[in-house]
Amino acid sequence: MDKHIIGENAGILWRFLSTDAHKKWLLTEVKEGTGLDDKELASAIGWLAREDKIQFELQHLNGKDKTAYVYLMLNVYF
Repeated sequence: MDKHIIGENAGILWRFLSTDAHKKWLLTEVKEGTGLDDKELASAIGWLAREDKIQFELQHLNGKDKTAYVYLMLNVYF
């Protein structure tokens, strides 16, 4: 996979997350909604994370189960 494809997948992910910019998306929702496989999704998340465009959150529900969320991080500069 080259940078061009990773960049395109990052665009797919960004547009998907932008459909509801205030939602914290489960990774399973993101995978289903974008149609990206694990490798494509991971590289797209990495691309957007490197650009500080997305944020992650990990919740521990009952001490051992973990739920991962990904959501947009909107940067506003004055």
